[in-house]
Amino acid sequence: MFAPRERDFPRMIVGDIPPSLNRDAVRLAVGDERVIFSIFSDLTVDGRPHDVWLLVTERRAVVFERDPRGETAVRGPHAFEGVEDVRTFQTVGSAFLQFKIRGLYIDIVRYSNARRDEFNRVAAQLLGMLKGEDLDLGALSRPSDSICPDCGLPLTTRGSACPRCTAKQGVFWRSVGLMSPYRGFLFLLLGLMILGVGLDLVPPRLQKLLVDRVLVPRENMDWLPWILLVMLGVATVRGIFGILTGYVSAHVGTRITRELRERLQRKLLQLGVDYYDRHSAGNLMSRVLYDVDFFQQFVAQVAQGFLLNVILVLGIGIILFTMQPLLATLILLPIPLVVVGTMLFWRYILTQQRRTQDSRARMSRSLVGLLSGIRLVKAFGQSRHEEQRFSQSAAYMQQSQRSLQISYRFYNPIMAYVFGFGGLIVWYSGGRQVLGGNLTLGTLMAFFAYLAMFYGPITMMTQFTEWLTGFVAAGQRVFEILDAVPSLSDPDDPRPLPELRGGIELRNVTFGYDPYNPVLKNVSMKIEPGQSVGIVGKSGSGKTTLINLICRFYDVQRGEVLIDGVNVKDIAQDDLRRHIALVLQDPFLFRSTIAANIAYGRPEADERGIIDAARAANAHDFIAKRPIAYDTMLGDGGSGLSGGERQRVSIARALLCRPRVLILDEATSSVDTESEMEIQKALNVLGKERTTIAVAHRLSTLKNADVIYVIDNGKIAENGSHEELMEHNGIYAKLVRIQTELTRLELD
Repeated sequence: MFAPRERDFPRMIVGDIPPSLNRDAVRLAVGDERVIFSIFSDLTVDGRPHDVWLLVTERRAVVFERDPRGETAVRGPHAFEGVEDVRTFQTVGSAFLQFKIRGLYIDIVRYSNARRDEFNRVAAQLLGMLKGEDLDLGALSRPSDSICPDCGLPLTTRGSACPRCTAKQGVFWRSVGLMSPYRGFLFLLLGLMILGVGLDLVPPRLQKLLVDRVLVPRENMDWLPWILLVMLGVATVRGIFGILTGYVSAHVGTRITRELRERLQRKLLQLGVDYYDRHSAGNLMSRVLYDVDFFQQFVAQVAQGFLLNVILVLGIGIILFTMQPLLATLILLPIPLVVVGTMLFWRYILTQQRRTQDSRARMSRSLVGLLSGIRLVKAFGQSRHEEQRFSQSAAYMQQSQRSLQISYRFYNPIMAYVFGFGGLIVWYSGGRQVLGGNLTLGTLMAFFAYLAMFYGPITMMTQFTEWLTGFVAAGQRVFEILDAVPSLSDPDDPRPLPELRGGIELRNVTFGYDPYNPVLKNVSMKIEPGQSVGIVGKSGSGKTTLINLICRFYDVQRGEVLIDGVNVKDIAQDDLRRHIALVLQDPFLFRSTIAANIAYGRPEADERGIIDAARAANAHDFIAKRPIAYDTMLGDGGSGLSGGERQRVSIARALLCRPRVLILDEATSSVDTESEMEIQKALNVLGKERTTIAVAHRLSTLKNADVIYVIDNGKIAENGSHEELMEHNGIYAKLVRIQTELTRLELD
């Protein structure tokens, strides 16, 4: 079956016709219209692998299919004039680009999942063209951030580090670099290991002396206790060295894991909000808590595992060739088989090890989600469902671990069986030499003692693969966080912001969480210092996105966000957010006292300031009624308080920071009407001292706002005071009438 060779064709051609297409066929299909862009697909609509091209002009789209014989078939053209909508429709293993014509979606192009990101961008641009928006050719030709630009491997999440390229950087050597601050301890470990190996080589020599000079000739009988005492002394000193080696390696290993966890935590705090949009808390927790433990084992393996065995093999090998070169050569015969087998096994087992690490992260993610939403689980009676879902995660982990362990249980006995051949060869050759009088029995016994010591470390080194594959997989996951580049960065020379008046301006701002599908489109607005501003609109219109940009949780793709005339990109993030307080729709409280939660933004605040902030947020009364008032300990997420009480504590927390800009994102949506009125009174007083931005669905809370902006489909549709917007009789007036009618029905 013919399969397209992707390397022969560019994925996207802007403003030209692909050279592989028949230009006569293109001319017949599109006439003299200019081709704006074309995109390559690898499937026909019925799912057969073929070379398929979608060509787009200003007025129509046409599909060309080229078969293996080079003949071109044309499908279409599809005029944009009759297209009502454009979408991508996902199926198993592939997806469709579809046009909605006369109420029905029609398949235009089919493509494999490898081209999903590109066609999502194409769909967004085509939809914009239908709405009369300008085409962004840069969004089409820009490389995908879901595919590694160096090796082409699909990434697990957008912008994440490529595991293949990270592996090329050398997880092992990067881990060695982590130990550079502990060079003194490492040299001490190396010295202890060399001395320990030297002591390990003494007993076989003494055993040879005991057999050849005492036991076999039955002479020098007074040597027996002295030889045994020396062997006891060697064993004692060797044990002391082993204890010291274990102590030093445990000290270094635990210090490294602690510092690595601290580095990961610092890096996670540096990363932008968009990073957490792509990675679950359970996945990140698994890396910090569990994957880091492999680095402690790394130190132990270097100190008492792999490196010790390497030194042993070298030392014993030298002695074996010194004692009996012929026998030493014979014991090396199985080594090539072991090396080849280990290399093949390594390539096979590394994928299974990564799967095991992924299964552990999935289970952690499942458990974190369960514990975070335990009240919801019980409220909807879904305990049984959660048991089944967790059981699926546990079963996946069991299958991956079983497959991994079975592989090792096959590999290790096979290696031991191969090593057994070496011992049999030495028994045969050495036994013949002893019987022929060419070798003493003591020498043969010493040789076998060294042989056991020689094969033991080699066997351990082959089993070292089990730990090493786990370490490499865990190391890649850890270094993926450390290598992550924050989407937001402070300027080299940030503009100081000692005082803030509170003026905010957005100039021609365009932004989308997916940069090819903008949420806000060329938005401009200006808020004067001390002004009270309301923002309303349907769900998904871009209200919260607007708040995220003002707080600089994300950077705009086009345009500027200004605070007091200064671009937020020129201000240090901590300095900017020191002047802005944000109250979210879903309040989050820490597992701590009520007082500590209120003082979170200003830990140095005194008791009087905390109480004043609570009074302003109408929270003091319900706090004071508790047995220990502000010292009441809250559970995870603020459990122990009602939804409205948690919201009022979060408002008190924001007010205690004395911000120049106060942002309320549906802050009063979860409180009762009476509490809302009290909070509104407090905010009206406090709002005179600061710029206040309130996002609300409950429009009655915005009547006193100086100006109200209505966001619709990513654009500012209306703006003005409540009275002006009601007179305009547009979207805002319609929303007010709907809410008034709903309120009347509720009262009835």
